[in-house]
Amino acid sequence: MKKAFLAVGNTLRGDDGICAYLGNLLEKEDLGWKVFYAEDTPESQFNLIREYEPDLVVIGDAMTGIKVGSVDVIDVSDEREYMYSTHNLPMPILISYLKGFCKGVLFLGLNVDIENVLEVNPEISQEAKVTALRGLEKLIEINTIFDK
Repeated sequence: MKKAFLAVGNTLRGDDGICAYLGNLLEKEDLGWKVFYAEDTPESQFNLIREYEPDLVVIGDAMTGIKVGSVDVIDVSDEREYMYSTHNLPMPILISYLKGFCKGVLFLGLNVDIENVLEVNPEISQEAKVTALRGLEKLIEINTIFDK
């Protein structure tokens, strides 16, 4: 099964770059995932994802407003009260588009402290690094489920 991880988030806004960090961790694990680094514009990677033709895409993005440090697979595909983010298009619209050419699309939210995304900062906090490790554990779990 071909799997892709779409890392979303601005690496110059502190913990908003948590998924780029997670993408690096995932590549080091060598579990067969192709990582796409989208920064602030996830849609910029869609043509590359389409060419790769994965069976599963997991979109990873920093979230706030839920327990800091938690990692959750969340169904936002039909969310009518759109999640607001720094991105140009709401996540449910992006997911809907990806579902047009990918068999499975999941959203992985990594919850960070909002105070750590407000300033220009090219580093993520130690707390976010621990959360990214939890995200890696979740991706390993997803890997196990979808490789059966």
